[in-house]
Amino acid sequence: MIRVLLRLLLVFMPLVRWPLRAWIRTRVTPTDLDELGLDLDKPVCYVLPVASIFDWLALEAVCAARGLPRPHLAGNRPPTVKRAVVLAVPIGRSRHRSELQRIVTRTLHDHTFDVQMVPVSVFWGRNPVQETSITRILFADSERSSRLRKVLIVLVNGRNTLVHFGRPVDYRGVVAQNATPGVLVRKLVRVLRVHFRRQRAATLGPGVSRRSQLIDTLVSDPEVIRAISEGARRENKNVAVLRTRAREYADEIAADHSNIAIGFMLRVLTWLWNRIYDGIDVRHLPRLREAAHDNREIIYLPSHRSHMDYLLLSYILYEEGLALPQIAAGVNLNFWPVGGLLRRCGAFYLRRSFKGDRLYTAVFRAYVETLVARGQPMKFYPEGGRSRTGRLLAPKTGMLQMTIASALATSQDAPVSIVPVYIGYDRVMEVKGYFDELRGTRVKKGETMGDLVRGSTKVLSRKYGRVFVSFGEPIELQTFADTHLPDWRDRMSELSLDARPKWLQTFTDDLATSVMRGINATATLNATGLASLVLLGAPQKSVAEDEMVHTLATLARVAHACPYSPDASAPEPDGTALLAEAEPTMRLIRAPHAWGDILTVDSRQAVLLTYTRNNVMHLFALPSLIANFFAHFEQRNEKALLGDAVELYPLLASELFLRWSIEDCREALVDSVNGLIECGLLSRTDKGALRRPQAGSQEFAALMSLARIMRESLERYAMTATLLSHNRESGVVERGRFERQCQLMAERMALLTGRNSPEFFDARLFRNHVETLVRVGLLRREGNKLHIDDGLRHLADHALRLLGSDIRQTIAHLTSMPRLDDAEPGETLG
Repeated sequence: MIRVLLRLLLVFMPLVRWPLRAWIRTRVTPTDLDELGLDLDKPVCYVLPVASIFDWLALEAVCAARGLPRPHLAGNRPPTVKRAVVLAVPIGRSRHRSELQRIVTRTLHDHTFDVQMVPVSVFWGRNPVQETSITRILFADSERSSRLRKVLIVLVNGRNTLVHFGRPVDYRGVVAQNATPGVLVRKLVRVLRVHFRRQRAATLGPGVSRRSQLIDTLVSDPEVIRAISEGARRENKNVAVLRTRAREYADEIAADHSNIAIGFMLRVLTWLWNRIYDGIDVRHLPRLREAAHDNREIIYLPSHRSHMDYLLLSYILYEEGLALPQIAAGVNLNFWPVGGLLRRCGAFYLRRSFKGDRLYTAVFRAYVETLVARGQPMKFYPEGGRSRTGRLLAPKTGMLQMTIASALATSQDAPVSIVPVYIGYDRVMEVKGYFDELRGTRVKKGETMGDLVRGSTKVLSRKYGRVFVSFGEPIELQTFADTHLPDWRDRMSELSLDARPKWLQTFTDDLATSVMRGINATATLNATGLASLVLLGAPQKSVAEDEMVHTLATLARVAHACPYSPDASAPEPDGTALLAEAEPTMRLIRAPHAWGDILTVDSRQAVLLTYTRNNVMHLFALPSLIANFFAHFEQRNEKALLGDAVELYPLLASELFLRWSIEDCREALVDSVNGLIECGLLSRTDKGALRRPQAGSQEFAALMSLARIMRESLERYAMTATLLSHNRESGVVERGRFERQCQLMAERMALLTGRNSPEFFDARLFRNHVETLVRVGLLRREGNKLHIDDGLRHLADHALRLLGSDIRQTIAHLTSMPRLDDAEPGETLG
């Protein structure tokens, strides 16, 4: 009887199949189906969460378009290599249970029979809003819906259909257990139900209540009520006035999810990316899917280099079938009409500073706690603002501290994953404005609609190359806390709203540092960044084409031979292809010559390319440090070289958030030496020395190009250490004055050496150097005073020996200038 009904269904199926295919528009995740690891020489059984003809037909259409085995109704026949079947998760004693049991029984009796059981989720629309109105009850997708309601859902949401293929379940692992077919079927059903429940949460996120209900919840939070009462007493005002203010704060902060706004932005952004970018390169998505599938909440912490970051990451997550995070955005972006549109796409707004406003702090913290308690994915930028130099900024830990305190306090048993995200660009559209700010010729101000209109005309008329997004290794928050703060459960239970204990700040700093290292560890080395490293390190910013091609290929080989981390990506060592890819974006100028073209850029473009260079320079930090020991010496004793490099490593690690601890850096340096030998840039002698290539060879030119990557950083270290040594007799310096001296000294050195590079004298770099010297014990801090250790002279000597005689002379001259001691803030030495 079942076979007769199936045959009748198949006869009339074309009446449904072709109109449905014409109507629905499907997205498929993962976009790269190779992630599934399917073996087409084994039978395939697709499993749907519910029995639905529409879900089956959507799956059939996707399989036909993607070249996957076509799903057939089982009809009491097990799958074969040539005939894949589709089942639904059985409910009670349904037909699907008997079909699944038949497959299990066949496996138990025929040990050569194997099947790949692929769970497939079909989402008609992606609305996480709770069903609170008759419209949503009728048209929002639901796991269990009647046939009539399913027809309405398909009619309304068919143009926004997502078909997600999960990795095959461990079928063999289940049926290998010693049990009857019935028991094994029940275990398989449990595994599949857990998978589908988790996948639905990973794709749609938690249910979101109405915004008005959310605001009422925030105003009714006990900590907010306490802050209202205290504020009323302190300001001598009626409680109702403070409650109204709290509601205004909540209204200013809260996001307002809208599927219509998301659909509109999706179309706009698809058009925009195709217009201004040559492609989006996304890395390490499989482990992100695994984390989203296995964890209750994901907190994304990306690098921040452009306003496009806000839109780009959410766009990728939506396209890849993952729940949209709520995004912490600066209140400066809350201007008409952008502010409202971003709010409806998941942005919530925060002020730059909460100091002095306990009520605002209480409302904002209540909002964060609400998101965490619901398991809502979140995204915010640990740097606190866009990097003006291309390097990662020192993390601002206020938002991170509030988030982890809420997560550990409210979700002690629910897993939370923090995902570092690297975002890089061939060219950042705001880069000119960044360097104007560093020079002081442009004042940073809030964004307006006028700025958006004026900027959009320029943006849409240019191409900015490719974008690179890479998801780092997730940090399991509870596991990290168990390691770094073993008694965190007891401490969190006693933490109050106003408390900022030192142990919490230390824990937050450790986590923030791990996040920044995680971002850098998953960086992508692109052709434009690689070519910028070569060109900007060359004298006069000019390189012969043949030398450029050879050096690009050599540095790409170095990146493979001395990998920064297992997750860092590097291009193939094809110098010609790399130059062809980078040339249009870099706007290289070719100067024809009989012996071959000379490649260069104008002075303005050279400044802008330093941003691109800084994005990826950390990938060569250790090889470049080693190469610098051979800039002025033909050979060096390997043991002495490693000892000197270890002394300089903490400064590099602090500036660039390098992944190795001070204890592990020697081993990493040894690996880098071996990698350089493998690439032919160094060789070992019989007497335990390292020798550079012969001067004038292409290998020597490549080694010098590699050395110049870290040259400016080493010059800053030499300036800092030498200036401190210059003050060694007094034994103490005032911190603010010293940092100002370093900045002025670097600014003057840039002028004397003809460098048009504002980031060279960025004050934040010198503040970072001071903090590092304090951590390694070469400085001791007492209030605003810095006490100098005698070991600084040794560090200064090591750094100076790596520099040329002209640079050493310049530094010696500048550190002896009496006018340097008298400089006032903002004054430039003339």
